[in-house]
Amino acid sequence: MAALNLRAGQLDLLYQDGFIRYIRLGEKEIVRMINHALRDHDWGTVPMEIIHENLRQEEESFQIDYQARFRQADISFDLHCTIAGKADGSIHFHYHGESKSTFKRNRIGFTVLHPITECAGEKVTIVHPDGNETESVFPKWISPHQPFMDIKAMHWQLEDHTRASLFFEGEVFETEDQRNWTDASYKTYCTPLGLPFPVTVKKGEEIRQYIQLQVIPGKSNNQTKTGKDAVTVLLTGAADTLPTIGTVMNSSPSHGPQIIKDLGLEYLRVDFDMDAPFEKPLHLLEKAAEWNIPVELALFTDGEKTYEQLRPHGEYFSGVKKLLLFGSSTKTTPSQLIAEVSGWKKLMPEAAIYAGTDAFFTELNRERVDAELLEGVTYSLNPQVHAFDNASLVETLEAQAYTVEAAKNLYPDKKINISPVSYHMRWNPNATDPSKSLRHPTGWSDPRIHQFFGAGWLLTSLKYLAQSGLDEVAYFELEGENGWHKDGNGQSPMYLLRRELSPYKTIIHCRCSRPLEVDGICLEQEGKSVLLLVNWTKAQQEVDLPQGYGPSKYCQEIQERPASLEWRALVSSSTLPPKSICWFEKG
Repeated sequence: MAALNLRAGQLDLLYQDGFIRYIRLGEKEIVRMINHALRDHDWGTVPMEIIHENLRQEEESFQIDYQARFRQADISFDLHCTIAGKADGSIHFHYHGESKSTFKRNRIGFTVLHPITECAGEKVTIVHPDGNETESVFPKWISPHQPFMDIKAMHWQLEDHTRASLFFEGEVFETEDQRNWTDASYKTYCTPLGLPFPVTVKKGEEIRQYIQLQVIPGKSNNQTKTGKDAVTVLLTGAADTLPTIGTVMNSSPSHGPQIIKDLGLEYLRVDFDMDAPFEKPLHLLEKAAEWNIPVELALFTDGEKTYEQLRPHGEYFSGVKKLLLFGSSTKTTPSQLIAEVSGWKKLMPEAAIYAGTDAFFTELNRERVDAELLEGVTYSLNPQVHAFDNASLVETLEAQAYTVEAAKNLYPDKKINISPVSYHMRWNPNATDPSKSLRHPTGWSDPRIHQFFGAGWLLTSLKYLAQSGLDEVAYFELEGENGWHKDGNGQSPMYLLRRELSPYKTIIHCRCSRPLEVDGICLEQEGKSVLLLVNWTKAQQEVDLPQGYGPSKYCQEIQERPASLEWRALVSSSTLPPKSICWFEKG
């Protein structure tokens, strides 16, 4: 069944693939999503296949029934769900699952995603299973640990006095701040992480859960449903220099210098594992020196004074301008390694030294490093930790800025470095398989990085990171399935678009009124200003452009097109075609 817009009383929402998203009262988002998940023993999300689906829809109510199944490795699980939206502004979600095999899971059941914009800083009442209540607040800064625990129900209020309540049955719930992983939401989920996992689910075991959402509009709420206005694109007047942009050097292609030139790359990241043979990283350092480009060296070691092992190879490190110190078997840089900064400085005197994590911002937030001796802190990010559909990847974009702002709050006066931004998880810091090392590669790839959706995602990611004041960012890999330039298949859309934009070094702060539908970036160089807007939706979108901006010759559909930029003229100065990237210029 295609995505459907539905109503429950005055609430508008979207039903898609068994879940409900973007529950709104007028322009206010109440809940971002109510869904459910089956997570395996390594926190992998097992895909759901809907095999039967039935919908009954009325003007202000609906009911959806579906049967689904989960099949992966030893996991066999069947599910029946009912979702009912009622005219009184309530939504009821029933979950009844039965295991058809015995398997291990880390989580099974409901999650609720709460939007950041409407909730951050707002008061919330948590009702516990024993009936006691706790008054709390949705965190403003990214909370390293669960802000709400032991939840049976929760009640909160929006600015216009609209009241919202959630009631849970079948499990105990708690809430985490998903901005740690660049999800733009707080997540209320089961089972509490304080309980042991993985847990064995036996064949024939049944699992039943229920969630109810109740929304009572405030007196000032406009109860009349109106059509959507045009998306407003606002330039705030602020401007910043773009962060220094690099990439991960995973090989030494013969056309490396051309890629670097085309993309305007300013450094290459080289990984150096002290427990592995030195031959490959030394070769990559040699090629970077040959290409005359600075190096960000990501060094992994658990040893003491391991810089002594590298002294015989000292000539290879002359081009290292930034040193990222990581432990081989720890999620964040161990204090012992940071204490050896002076030794590393002697080996690489021109290198600024950073510490932090090669994993998510989560790890840096939970296990903070002592940055007194450091020039800056570092962490990586990717948009595919909890969800993998296009809409969820778009949602992560604004949350990238939240991590930078939180890092600057934790480490004032230190540079913030993101290394790298990857399109998916490179390694899983939360995997539980004892036979695999901490940094065991996932081996994942995603073809969307080389499609027009990937080009739009890159543009918008750069917008949010630059506007948050990020200092440095390494995007993707130099080439390959996860790189800027795909081996044997030419140049990807994001490559060609970045090549056209590489001369622009200044970002003009830009804000769109509905960024999950239309978002973009405004760049300037030598008095020339360009505005690129991405229409994520399958519908034509009307936009109110900033004063002075009009269409250039450029407009390109995002999806399922050859890897080229064969632009066509815009139909209208204020209309974005479906699934498109459109280019506007000032004057």
